[in-house]
Amino acid sequence: MTYIMKKNRFFKLFKAYFIRFKLHRLVNPFSELFIYLGHLSNLSKYIAQNKSKFVFNDFFNAAPDFEKRTELYEYLLQHVLPDAPLNFLEFGVYKGKSLKWWLENHKNPESKFLGFDTFTGLPEKYGNYEAGTFSLEGAIPDLGDSRCHMVKGLFQDTALTTFKSVDFSRLTIFHIDVDLYSAAHFVLACIYPYLKKGDIIMFDEFGVPLHEFRAFQDFRSSFYVNLEPIGAKNNYLAVAFKVV
Repeated sequence: MTYIMKKNRFFKLFKAYFIRFKLHRLVNPFSELFIYLGHLSNLSKYIAQNKSKFVFNDFFNAAPDFEKRTELYEYLLQHVLPDAPLNFLEFGVYKGKSLKWWLENHKNPESKFLGFDTFTGLPEKYGNYEAGTFSLEGAIPDLGDSRCHMVKGLFQDTALTTFKSVDFSRLTIFHIDVDLYSAAHFVLACIYPYLKKGDIIMFDEFGVPLHEFRAFQDFRSSFYVNLEPIGAKNNYLAVAFKVV
């Protein structure tokens, strides 16, 4: 106990002296690098501890191809998902390429598909991408399937209201393709009350340490959700989990 008290006292004094002598002037120029390396280390650690649990995995892939993320979708359809009506909720639609793939390959007429997006691009900067990148100038893509409905606007303004009309008793796939930490963190917190065993959560940029992976880590630590790895594609960029 004495050791713990001494340790606590040391850190209290360290913080006080750090502030007193304005040591942020030394640290700030490197703070973004330190934060990035910290989350990259967490990502590497998570993968090292869970790699064997990913039944479908292409790691290490020296030539990742973004378009081949559909191989993960195919694995889910063939080996994980039942041939029954389901909900498919995609957050981050852009031109609708992934949503269109699911519409074309999951033919059950009773399934429901929802696409959430502003269609005006990123609301804030994402890495080297400025706010507004990926904009369709507000135009909503027509995917030509009556089972699909687009929900236009910020997730913060549309998700909770839309969820009231969704039948979450059926198996639901939540596709997180939002890029940003803020968006992924919000969406994961919103879907938590509706999650049940068997539901699928997919990420499209899971391997980005400061954004979707960080949101995933915060989600698990905040809500104690048990997620079982299923598959990964493109060096853990596209990743799928099952709620267990």
